[in-house]
Amino acid sequence: MGPTGSGKSNFINKLTGNTEQHKASNLKSDTQDVTPYPISYQGLRVVLVDTPGFDDTYRQDSDILRVIADWLIKKYPDGTPLKIAGIIYVHRITDNRMSGSAYRNLQMFGRLCGSVPLPRTRLITTMWDQTKDQAATIRRETQLKDEFWRALIDGGATVHRFYNTPNSAQEIVGSLLRMGNIEDGEELLLQEELIEQQKRLNETEAGKMIYNRLQKLLADQRKMLKDLAEEAKQQNNPDMVKSLRSECDKVDAQLQRTFEEIKEMKIPLSRRILLWLFGRKSRAKVVELDFAQA
Repeated sequence: MGPTGSGKSNFINKLTGNTEQHKASNLKSDTQDVTPYPISYQGLRVVLVDTPGFDDTYRQDSDILRVIADWLIKKYPDGTPLKIAGIIYVHRITDNRMSGSAYRNLQMFGRLCGSVPLPRTRLITTMWDQTKDQAATIRRETQLKDEFWRALIDGGATVHRFYNTPNSAQEIVGSLLRMGNIEDGEELLLQEELIEQQKRLNETEAGKMIYNRLQKLLADQRKMLKDLAEEAKQQNNPDMVKSLRSECDKVDAQLQRTFEEIKEMKIPLSRRILLWLFGRKSRAKVVELDFAQA
């Protein structure tokens, strides 16, 4: 898991020896669906699962969550749910600040996975082979560990550097496979909520986070639309008025899409009451990553 362009697909390519088909960038996302890659690793059958980031170029976060959820609630042929042997969260060490998309992906990670699988979580930094200022890069790594990833590390996650080599990828995956009881694995918080607690997707912690973000986005879009309309009224330049009205139309279209997405994610009052009265408490906790966005 991780933001678009952080190197998830490249990590899998290095581990499997596949020829890289796409060069990921921070402008366009290549991974559109949950994509499993079965491999044989030191006598074990391992399935690496590449997931799209929650900053996809073309798809809404709610669609991405639905795609991931659909894959996670699949069952083995004997009817038992999928268990996760390990989680690899990927972050570019070349980023000199925690961007909005990286922040959102990290927050979604904490609410989708929960606290239980953290000992089986590897937080890996990529693109060390592209760094020029080693001292500055190490300071960024320290900030990640001391600030942004502190709650995850306190819960048992460990930090690793990926040097863009097959050996480096093998060592990271090997650290998970050496933990023992691999066949048992762990359920993610999202799996527990959907399978055991029988929640709907919009009732999960990850779903509620998307809903809250959409509410803020809707308020921002409404304000932007109002500001543009006021500015258009004050303009005497016909070309400027035309340009502002065109911008208003674009924002209005965005606002309508956001509103429709909010309607899909909203939990009806009757369901909220039922969940409050009869809902089962989760054994896993949400990992709260409460820090000021840099």
